[in-house]
Amino acid sequence: MYEIDSYVFHTHCGVCKIKAIEPLSGDDSGNLYYVLSPFYGDDKNNIVRVPVDNPASLRRPLTKELALELIHKWPNIRENLYITDSKARKNAYDTALRSGYVEDLATLMEGALQRKARDGHLNSMDAQFVSRAMPIVYGELGFALEMPVDQVPEYIRLHAGK
Repeated sequence: MYEIDSYVFHTHCGVCKIKAIEPLSGDDSGNLYYVLSPFYGDDKNNIVRVPVDNPASLRRPLTKELALELIHKWPNIRENLYITDSKARKNAYDTALRSGYVEDLATLMEGALQRKARDGHLNSMDAQFVSRAMPIVYGELGFALEMPVDQVPEYIRLHAGK
């Protein structure tokens, strides 16, 4: 069980702080919920509730050591990471967003950004994925490395593969 004021990673929202553990208002079932406050992205000002008895969407955030390891293994931009088959790409995007695995999100995000660099734009599916994945990936890495999220891309650029 997680504790109030601890940090967790939520597969949909990224890094969150547990603000409370309480029942839903008006719910007399006795079920308790983690009340989460996301740190980054579109969900930043929202409240997210996760059942205490089913916290499958939660995990501990990356440690600094694991974040540095991920950056060391950052997807090689010299490889073609973009999935050209749109149906396979959509399935990969959906699976990665559901799982919240930062390494998978990073690889797919880099593939989409490669396409943007090559073609000068992203189609709507790629743009939606990048806008969801970027705050999750950069947010968790920034949290682990104790740096502002807007500094993470440059840090990755300087330290990837080293």
